[in-house]
Amino acid sequence: SFHRFGQAARKTLEDSRQIIAAALAAKPQEIIFTSSATESNNLAVKGIASANKNKGKHIITSSIEHACVMESTNWLKMQGFEITHLPVDKYGLVDPREVEKAIGSQTILVSVMHANNEIGTIEPIAQIGAICKKAGVYFHTDAAQSFGKLPIDVNKMNIDLLTASSHKMYGPKGAALLFVREGVKIEPLLHGGGQEFGLR
Repeated sequence: SFHRFGQAARKTLEDSRQIIAAALAAKPQEIIFTSSATESNNLAVKGIASANKNKGKHIITSSIEHACVMESTNWLKMQGFEITHLPVDKYGLVDPREVEKAIGSQTILVSVMHANNEIGTIEPIAQIGAICKKAGVYFHTDAAQSFGKLPIDVNKMNIDLLTASSHKMYGPKGAALLFVREGVKIEPLLHGGGQEFGLR
């Protein structure tokens, strides 16, 4: 907006983008604001699938992901994608070696949550991220339960996409984000407005 109220709102938004980016060791333009972690997870999973289906149609997740990730992959399965749900041990941990074994030539995305929303298990995200980087596969983590509570460096942990939610850390409901590393090929779910660098 050109009026002063709109400009003040924009400044607040961009200040917030910079603060959040700094907390993740990311760039401000890599922070996409959304309405919820559900939207962020859907954008990550479906957006990567849509933009990269010519490369492959295989996605890997854990068997204990949040329902919005599970339902997104279930929907993609109906569209012809192959989904691998990796098992976890009795503590809810994903074995990075199983991730490495599951990655194939058609794999385009691995999505493993950082901290589990039911039992609190903290997954070995940095190890999984390193495996994905070596294999040339995008890595997404749902950090809704961990952002603001555990240190996260998207570069050191080799994270390409990360979901976080405002209300999980005493912020307002109806606000969340998706970190999308610069250069990641992703399609928007919503078209028309052009907000958030064309991704929302």
